Amino acid sequence: MEWFVLLLACLVAVDAAEPSRQPNIVLMLADDLGWRDVPWHESKVMAPTLLDLANSGVILERHYVQPICTPTRGAIMTGKYAARLGLQHAVIGPDTPYGLPTNETTMAQVMGKLGYSTHGVGKWHLGHCSWDHTPVKRGFDTFYGFFNGALDYYTKMLPSEARGARTARRADKDTGFDFRYNTLNSDGTVNDDVLRSENTTYSTYLFTEQAQKIIKQHDQSKPLFLYLPFQNPHFPQEVPQEYYDMYEGIEEDKKRRTVLGMVTALDDAVKSIITALKTSDMWENTVFVFMADNGGNPKDGQSNYPLRGTKASNWEGGIRSAAFVNSPLLKGGVKNNELMHVTDWLPTFTHLGACGTSHPSTCLSPDLGDIDGVNQWSAIDGSGESNRTGFLVNLDQITKASAVRQGQWKLIQGNPGPDSWVPPPNMTLPDHLAKIQQRGNRFLFPPKKLQLYDVVSDPYEQNEVSKDNPEVVKQLQEALTAYTAKAIYPGNKPKDPNADPKYFDGVWTPWLKTC
Repeated sequence: MEWFVLLLACLVAVDAAEPSRQPNIVLMLADDLGWRDVPWHESKVMAPTLLDLANSGVILERHYVQPICTPTRGAIMTGKYAARLGLQHAVIGPDTPYGLPTNETTMAQVMGKLGYSTHGVGKWHLGHCSWDHTPVKRGFDTFYGFFNGALDYYTKMLPSEARGARTARRADKDTGFDFRYNTLNSDGTVNDDVLRSENTTYSTYLFTEQAQKIIKQHDQSKPLFLYLPFQNPHFPQEVPQEYYDMYEGIEEDKKRRTVLGMVTALDDAVKSIITALKTSDMWENTVFVFMADNGGNPKDGQSNYPLRGTKASNWEGGIRSAAFVNSPLLKGGVKNNELMHVTDWLPTFTHLGACGTSHPSTCLSPDLGDIDGVNQWSAIDGSGESNRTGFLVNLDQITKASAVRQGQWKLIQGNPGPDSWVPPPNMTLPDHLAKIQQRGNRFLFPPKKLQLYDVVSDPYEQNEVSKDNPEVVKQLQEALTAYTAKAIYPGNKPKDPNADPKYFDGVWTPWLKTC
């Protein structure tokens, strides 16, 4: 009840403090998009819409996420570090009976209480062992897309690699269909429309069409929250031939060329969505946020260079996310170096929904409880500085690996994950970096290895300085201890054979009443 009283006060203050009406919010995730896979970091990338939106908006150069898909999505939805959700170790598999805990309030639920229409289009990957774990039971009015972590872009079958060790693509071994449109019935059950006929069209085209449809049909008496966790350029690397051909003579490596084509296809999707917002007279009151969910995987053709490390690592290449915000409500043309974390989007959007884009002193955002995110709107619009000085990179009790950031410093303990500077195929690694990589096995650090980096003056993590800064190490270890006290053990569970699509007419679907 207190939440609603405070919310009512906020909304009254919004009405009294123009121009603070609730903006539409569009949040787009690019899946496994590397630091060097965007046109403002790599001139080869043909993505004119993204480049224009970034340059005319606010580029977030120090925006951080979790190392892999599921943890980042959990952090977005709840404003909490993945280690507080039990999602910090690996990703949720298609047949593992766990997910984002159902007692957690999601971003969609918060925005819905603020009066928004809420829609999700794309990849969920926060669990589907029971219907209670799926999007429309977590606050979304509609969901169009897939539950699992990967999907063949055309057939909508789960790639066999997503179920175990990665091998060469074998379409004949792909298992289970996963593409649907969900709404909530009046009795609280889920209406699951499995879209079997959509088994030939490139998924990015379908997601774009659905986003356009939502925008066109939106009742503008309410603000819109549109969550777009698109698939590109996650494996399997697939793109229509026209996009692949665009890079002829520009990129010869087939994997890299395919990834670049996938980014260009994503760019066309963004163009269509922005056009739909403008055509519907919604753009002038929209905040558009674009981000990568984690670093890229060089084995799949993505690139994080010159950042160190890859997806699934605690190095900068795994967690520093290409991101920007664009809105007619913002003064653009800014490269923002304020520290931001993916958990910050929930309180930031909540502020926008409760108070609008201005900063009326009479408006207080609703209390979201004990979360880790902070409202960053003043840092984004340039009226203030970041409300964040550090963050928990990750804390995995299974691998005994952890990392924490405080100010300019980053402390890594245990195995940080895939480690190396991997230049794109057309570049050669400089000698001084090659020498660092030759020092021992770069993928398997001793479990008790401790490393300290000044990631402000040394953003590529080339100089390990723990011996020279024992007091800093001590302070960061104390911070890590504090984070540990609030963390829970990973919720991963063994595979459940009862989830097999063969029991559900070949479709990946919730298989338990509770889990």
